[in-house]
Amino acid sequence: MDSIFEPEIINTAKILKFDRILGLKFKYTNFCFHSPEEVRNSTGVEVFFHCSLAEDFVNFEVPFSYHLSESFLTFYGWQNAPEVVKISSKKELEKIKGEKERELEEVFDYNWLNSLLICPIFNQRNYEHSKPITLGLLVVENKQNRRWQAAETETVKWMAKQIATAMINQQALAKVQSLVQERTSQLQVSLEVQAKLGQKLRKYVEELRKANQVKDQFIASLSDALKTPLANMKMGIKMLKLINKDERVANYLEILAKECDKEIALVENLLSLQNLQENKLTIAAQKISLDTVLGNLAKFFSQPLQEKQIELVQILKQKYIYSDLNSLESILKELVQNAIKFSVSGTKIVLEIFPEELSTVIRITNCGSEISQEEQKRLFKPFYQGEKVANVTNSGTGLGLALVKLLVDNLNGTITVASVPKEGSSCYQNTFTIILPNSSGKE
Repeated sequence: MDSIFEPEIINTAKILKFDRILGLKFKYTNFCFHSPEEVRNSTGVEVFFHCSLAEDFVNFEVPFSYHLSESFLTFYGWQNAPEVVKISSKKELEKIKGEKERELEEVFDYNWLNSLLICPIFNQRNYEHSKPITLGLLVVENKQNRRWQAAETETVKWMAKQIATAMINQQALAKVQSLVQERTSQLQVSLEVQAKLGQKLRKYVEELRKANQVKDQFIASLSDALKTPLANMKMGIKMLKLINKDERVANYLEILAKECDKEIALVENLLSLQNLQENKLTIAAQKISLDTVLGNLAKFFSQPLQEKQIELVQILKQKYIYSDLNSLESILKELVQNAIKFSVSGTKIVLEIFPEELSTVIRITNCGSEISQEEQKRLFKPFYQGEKVANVTNSGTGLGLALVKLLVDNLNGTITVASVPKEGSSCYQNTFTIILPNSSGKE
């Protein structure tokens, strides 16, 4: 009970000449009892307030606790709740109590007790249809017989109501405090977990940074170590071709030359990929003749196009582009090579270049297997090879499209891919579309 009510209760007891006043609080173990006897045998009682104005009362320190079964009058007050129990004389008290009922002397001392008022402390719910929960009892005791007046009863009921409000508020506050402590504890645990995860994450990031650094150093050193022997191999193959007269040996030398070119291209792609990822590749915008670039492109792929009986159709709607020459040539070579590799024999590859506002659109379309939506998401990742690559002889390393994506990004452009069924055919029409900004805003 809030200590603010104690002086009021004591003053009221003095004014009304009460000899003793007690505040009892019930401690239920269960709110689903089926009988009063179950309550009596399972409920505790705590004396939370005690004020004696007479000198010969039994004194004790509060809180003082006992069991409900130890006090008949406490149980009797609980049974009659929410009604107030009024006992005006010793004769009435003995009539109610009986000889066999137990009583606790500290609370109800029959040696001097003659009149008694027991007022239930309960919550203020409407109890017309159900009995309210009795929180406790407010007990007024007198040494002399006393006929309790209505005004006295109403005053005690008012005090019980104030105590009930204070008890409910105290319980609510205790629940809120408990909830706050619980949430604070959960938050503390969460913060500790986050701190540990953050520490682990920083450790992993540092390890990853070191691993990337080692990888970059390895690629750089490996590329340098491979370039020289590959160049020597290529030169040796050329020299052997010049002096060789045997046609069978010439075929073998041709195979070696192609494989050597592939290895050289792989090393160059690795270095380019590394430079692009580290933003070390600089671009030099210049006016580029597209006629010249596409002419060189057709010559470069003339043999593989002829071998697969594929026609390269060039649709050119602008003569010049302002961009980086090396990047543009690498992009076109990789995309055309990729189109040749995955095209159905006897089909066409269409290369379109046309202006669009202040940009240049490059579109390369070929007929081949379907590129699924899931595959399109992974197509530009390093070392990823398509789902149908197992059916392609001499498939690449999976660096080509990743390199194209980085080169396009380096030119502040975009690249997309689409795959739709081709009418009247079992193959799919796969289109790579690149949009490059014109560096000077000119065509």
